[in-house]
Amino acid sequence: PISLSLSTGNDKSQSYISVATTNATGIMPNNDYDRYNFSFRNTTNFLNNKFILDTSANYIIQNDKNMVSQGQYFNPLTSLYLFPRGEDFSDVAVYERYDDLSGVNTQYWPYGDLGGVSSQNPYWIMNRMNRENDRRRYKLAASLQYNIIEGLNVQGRVSIDNTESKYTEKFHAGTVGNFAGPKGRYKEENRLDRQVYADVLANFNKTFNEFNVTANLGASIKDLRMELTSLHGDLNNVTNHFTIENLTRSGYYKVDADGLKRQTQSVFANAEIGWRSFLYLSLTGRADWDSSLALSERGNKPFFYPSIGLSSILSEVIDLPEWFSFLKARFSFTSVGNAYDPYLTKVRYVYDDQLDQYKAESLYPNSDLKPEITKSYEAGLNMRFFKNFELDVTYYNAKTMNQTFNPELPVGEYARIYIQTGAVRNQGLELALNYNNTWKDFTWNTGVTYSMNKNKILTLADNAINPITGEKFSISSLNMGGLGSTRFILKEGGSMGDIYSLMDLKRDANGAVYIDENNSVVTESLEANNYIKLGSVLPKGNLAWRNNFSWKNINVAFLVSARLGGVVFSRTQAVLDNFGVSEASAAARDKGYVSVNGNDRVNPEGWYSVVAGGTAVPQYYIYSATNIRLQEASIGYTIPRKWLGNVCDIKVSLIGRNLWMIYNKAPFDPESVASTDNFYQGIDYFMMPSLRNIGFNLSFKF
Repeated sequence: PISLSLSTGNDKSQSYISVATTNATGIMPNNDYDRYNFSFRNTTNFLNNKFILDTSANYIIQNDKNMVSQGQYFNPLTSLYLFPRGEDFSDVAVYERYDDLSGVNTQYWPYGDLGGVSSQNPYWIMNRMNRENDRRRYKLAASLQYNIIEGLNVQGRVSIDNTESKYTEKFHAGTVGNFAGPKGRYKEENRLDRQVYADVLANFNKTFNEFNVTANLGASIKDLRMELTSLHGDLNNVTNHFTIENLTRSGYYKVDADGLKRQTQSVFANAEIGWRSFLYLSLTGRADWDSSLALSERGNKPFFYPSIGLSSILSEVIDLPEWFSFLKARFSFTSVGNAYDPYLTKVRYVYDDQLDQYKAESLYPNSDLKPEITKSYEAGLNMRFFKNFELDVTYYNAKTMNQTFNPELPVGEYARIYIQTGAVRNQGLELALNYNNTWKDFTWNTGVTYSMNKNKILTLADNAINPITGEKFSISSLNMGGLGSTRFILKEGGSMGDIYSLMDLKRDANGAVYIDENNSVVTESLEANNYIKLGSVLPKGNLAWRNNFSWKNINVAFLVSARLGGVVFSRTQAVLDNFGVSEASAAARDKGYVSVNGNDRVNPEGWYSVVAGGTAVPQYYIYSATNIRLQEASIGYTIPRKWLGNVCDIKVSLIGRNLWMIYNKAPFDPESVASTDNFYQGIDYFMMPSLRNIGFNLSFKF
């Protein structure tokens, strides 16, 4: 990355302009990311500082090509990892050969579908199955503040944030038939996102004897719009000519369109009252009118959520020992409301490709839905002692109610229905201990932070009302999805990160693993009440230790971080074992057997083809997510301005991130995330490996 910024101004006007670029090439061939950011801001005072005008503009160009996350499709890692170990990989580096029949170059991959994962030549995937994003985003903002009298002003703000995106897929002829026709396949998707935000605020700040009052009163509006159109189909006349005019209408052809309109109108107020600079009371209130609720039984009623906070600098009124210099305590109650997703209160229609027509979605529209409300309590202490130490302690307890689920509840033409009876509690502790000291030219700054969160499902659906039949029903568990037989299942008393196995190895009457006449093991599906809990993907705690050392113009820093507890699942390891290309399967072949039940011996193929085959038996591929790593380290030197004729400061530094995995028992990085979905965390399915990053930084300050 390269960035350049310039600021200038006087007591009436100040301006800032910056240009920044980020250009990255991935470890996979033909995988690129480019981003260009242009920013401008100006603040001007006029009419004797009665008015303050603040304007800004940002323009962002972003392009990415062939981004890879995980999964078996469009992922070169599947073929790479499963490639037969006795073959010469350089032979497939020439990934395309001329085909006399089609008259074009087609994919060279003599190994077929390795492991049943739709494998292709990894070079072909990255060079002839191109997936590109082209985004243009601009943000404009302006605010005007009028200072009525000292301590009272009115401010109006407005911002526009628009993004135009174009996504294309160009799959060349020779791609396997699941993904392209004989002449190739093309997809073009155009999306426009628009957001307008505006508010008006009255701000008051005044001191009355021993009291100081800061207050705000305002209203806002946020309008979101999204439009999407997509064409996707096999190419028709000209091979590898990727245009929408060249799409067939008789073979694979799909037209898609989507959109979103959502508006939130709000009024809000907050006030902070300080007394004698040691006791502070904060009060806030907000009411939202969200268009998602428009067709609900709530109609146009707003939902209101308040908060209150109290803090005190106790060291101002309590005589503390000389070594104890500062003590602050705080407590707050906060209520936050969120409307559910739009369009849940009306019948939605989806296009059926096979019927070539629209049909009503088999999801019952429920108009009796309420906003999700989170009520949280927080208490904390901040203290400084022994001159150089600072400790911050925070405890929080939050309860989220009216969570929205759509469980299977077949009634007539509907297969699912939205209900709101869920409640989840999160409570946790955050600790931060810092030390800072200077000895002449040497300074040491260090800090340890620890955080833990306990997540508990209080209720799912207990005596909920079926709006179709009027009958009461209860749900003891909800299957939220996952991968294969590894599933996230919500149960009362459990957590949002609990994962279960839906299968196990067959057992005999004594509970031992059953071995059949072919010296193999056998799997069996489990009943819902016998699913095996594998653990939670959520950590029990996180720990970090930061250090910064400075001596004259030299600076050295490092950060060690640790995740404590939790589990992860590796489907990658299972597929490698099943295909016989893993270190574990090689060791079993060399040994000649796999030990089962203590002293029974099972043929390695009879073991891995069952335990690792299909969707895999999850409990054999669960690993501890605990890990400790050197997260970051840096060393830098600042060349003094006086050495350069007082023209500028120059800082040179070497920075490394994710440098050393000190402890990790999982076969992949447990902190890697391939999806932001709540119910796909901690799952590895040919995920890109985490990378070590070493960079050089050069900065000039004029």
